[in-house]
This record gives sequence, structure tokens and C-alpha cells, in this order.
Amino acid sequence: MTIREMQERKRELGYSNLTLSQKSGVPLSTVQKVLGGKTRSPRRATIQALEAVLAKPVSYPQTSPASTSMLQEPAIPYGEETRNLYTIQDIEALPQDVRAELIDGQIYYMSAPAWIHQKIVVEILFVIKSHIKSNHGTCEVCPAPFAVYLNGEEGRDLLEPDLVVICNPDRLHDKGCMGAPDWVMEVISPSTRSRDYAIKLFKYRTAGVREYWIVNPDKELITVYRFDQKPEVVDVYHFNEDVPFSIFPDLSVRLADLL
Repeated sequence: MTIREMQERKRELGYSNLTLSQKSGVPLSTVQKVLGGKTRSPRRATIQALEAVLAKPVSYPQTSPASTSMLQEPAIPYGEETRNLYTIQDIEALPQDVRAELIDGQIYYMSAPAWIHQKIVVEILFVIKSHIKSNHGTCEVCPAPFAVYLNGEEGRDLLEPDLVVICNPDRLHDKGCMGAPDWVMEVISPSTRSRDYAIKLFKYRTAGVREYWIVNPDKELITVYRFDQKPEVVDVYHFNEDVPFSIFPDLSVRLADLL
């Protein structure tokens, strides 16, 4: 989207700069500069986060929750009021072969990941696991499917990140992680792009996640949000660059060497 298209879409939705900042995770001052034309070359990650919120939703046909055709992301705009709000118990009652996430009381069904998606997860999992083991660390790394109850079992959010690192043993339970992991990685696909760059970004930041990676296989980019740094740091790396881990200061990964 061009800046003008974003401005028009923002007016169409009736969003203020503050609302757009809250939904996208982009600082208010940055939103004001970008949409006001004061920033001539906005960061790629900034544009992607704004586009994810302002893009028009795609409608999908409604089918029974038990149908395999429901394994896709429904068109439920973030923040929009709907008649039915679901609970943790509702999503836990779904069949075991149905993967889904609960965000703000809405269920988002998940399709099976692509091969490159799984390869990225496995390779980075191995790097982190090897690092923890060789350094006699106490953190745990867990791939999906693994439930993350961001606000506990009474909340309205149950997510399944592609990969998480949890360093607080008190948050590990038989059902999953109770509270925010320390590190989260999501590998995006066309159907999850808006969630990963906008909705989940906001959720992970406010829940207390220290570091959030978004991996884009199509563009071979990794966007890293370091929420625990003040001011917050956002960096974008190419697959052929070394990407450092803030939670493990002596560890970095070059994804191009692993694929």
C-alpha cells in the first residue's frame, strides 16, 4: 500500500493515529511521521505492520467447525465486536486433530504448515537446544503444537507460536506455558501475516515477551522485536546475515547456512 492508500484506508475505518498505533504495535510518533509524510523512507517492518492492520479482510465461506475446510484463518478483523466470544474451554474441546488459536475470545483455525516453514522451525530449534545444553542452561525450547496461555487459564488468549523459549520453570505446566514465554518465533504464511505482524505483536508485547522474531520465508527476512530494551528495538535481517539473540547474548544464527 502507498502512504496515500493507507491514509484513505485509515479514514475509511475511522481510526485515529493512536488507534492505529495500538493495533499495529508501531509507536505513535512513528505513525504520525509516516502518515504525515515526514518520513521519506520508512522501515520495511513499519510499513508491514501498518499494512497488516489497514488491509481489507478476505471473506471465507462459513462451514462447520468440525469440517477440515475450516483449517484456515477466518476473516475476523482484530478489535471488531462480534456476537460470540469463545473461552479457553471452547478451544480445548475442539478435536485433537484441529489446530486453532484463541485471540480476544475469537477462534482462528490454522492450516497445516508448508515444508519450508517446518524446516526453519526445526533448524532454529536445534540451534537453540544445542546452545542451552552445551552451556548447561535451564531454559526450555518448545516447538508447536504447544499451547501458550498468555493470561492464564482464565484469559481469552490461547496461542500456538511456532517456537518458544521459556526460562521460568514456574510457567511450564502439563497443558503448556502459563504466561508469556521469554522468546517467541513465528514463521509467517499468507494466511497468518496479519496476525503475526499486528495482533500477535501487540499481544506478545503487552504480555511480557522479551523478544519476538517474525520469519518471512518468501522475502527471506527476519524481523526482530526486542521488547525488553528501552527504548524498544526493532531490526530487520536478511537470511544471509547473522541474527543475534538478546536472551542468549553469545548466540546468533545465519538462517541461509541452515536451509
